[in-house]
Amino acid sequence: MTRAKSSVVFLCLLLAVALCAVPGSYAKEAPGQAKVLKIGLIVSLTGPMAPGFKSMADAAKPAADVLNKRGGITVKGQKYMVEFVTEDDQSSPAGAVAAANKLMQQGIKFLIPPLFVPSNMAVAPITEEAKILRVKVSGMTKDEIGPNLHYSFFANSTTYSIGPSYDYLKKNYPGVKRIAIINADDPAARILREMTEKEIQMHGLELVFKDVFKIGTEDYYPILTKGLEKKPDAIDIMFGAEPWAVGIVNQSRELGFTGPIFASGIFGDINRVNSMLNPKYAYDVFEAAADVLSPKMPAIVKEFRVLVKQQTKAELDMTQAMLLEALHIMLQGIQKAQSFDTGKVASTLETMKSIDTIWGPGRIGGQEFCGVNHLVRRAIPISRIMKNKVEFELLDRD
Repeated sequence: MTRAKSSVVFLCLLLAVALCAVPGSYAKEAPGQAKVLKIGLIVSLTGPMAPGFKSMADAAKPAADVLNKRGGITVKGQKYMVEFVTEDDQSSPAGAVAAANKLMQQGIKFLIPPLFVPSNMAVAPITEEAKILRVKVSGMTKDEIGPNLHYSFFANSTTYSIGPSYDYLKKNYPGVKRIAIINADDPAARILREMTEKEIQMHGLELVFKDVFKIGTEDYYPILTKGLEKKPDAIDIMFGAEPWAVGIVNQSRELGFTGPIFASGIFGDINRVNSMLNPKYAYDVFEAAADVLSPKMPAIVKEFRVLVKQQTKAELDMTQAMLLEALHIMLQGIQKAQSFDTGKVASTLETMKSIDTIWGPGRIGGQEFCGVNHLVRRAIPISRIMKNKVEFELLDRD
């Protein structure tokens, strides 16, 4: 080979290396091979919220793997496999912003944002400006979603579970007439409480007590004592975290309350809650969330459970299943749009008349709640603890 030809070959090799090194939300590979679509994940790996949310990060690879085993996605004839890039929000809005900036520097254009409302709201301005599509695993407040937030979607919303939860209450506890609402002092609480109060009235029930407790509370006796003086038949804690649910159930039962205690939203993984309750108090407790260990789970959840157990040496939990659902919905939007342009993907998701969820068929809705179709409507999972055992069923929302 001549010196001139050697120089040309060397320059071509340098160019090829440079092209492969270009950062972006997906990495280029050789023709005929699958490429990699990188999805950002912001979650609490450290700080006070890490115990509740870290399992989501543990399930990131299994979630990608279960969808990759099903073929990933194909855009304009090219196949893409999914890979998560995870950043720690340090359990704070400031940490979430720092995590979002790190992902943006890597060229990430698709994101599963923080579950904690203030942290998601903190990243909204910079991610909207950067046109990063966000699909949150579960959302509750209009402040996180709406016509002014073109790139923000919810894979699951308590908006759609309040009505079915009260339908379930009326059907299974026909003697219930009087409701107490006891919930955390959370940014989403005001909107949800307004919606819940309307549902209580629409179901012919009476709201006899409502109050809030500060996040981090462990002693619920004072608020429960005041509430139980009003003689409620049921207590709605609306949403929350496992320690809150366990504390309210155990302490209210100790005070003599025997009626149903429920969340018209989600208070955590039902199996963990059951394991933490005093066994003699583990009855008539339900929430609008799935028992992911139930034999009734769809095939994709069962596949996911196997991968989670293999890779993390722990059982699948509800938060991890929500991550899979959000990723599944995001990928469908990309494939339907046949584009990685996030504006096109967002517009496509808004107009999709049907969408596949891990719980079965669904559709995009939300116009009546937030003025834009950015929420997923699908069957509502209900899990109930009865005599230390968990029951599960899916309720048709429509």
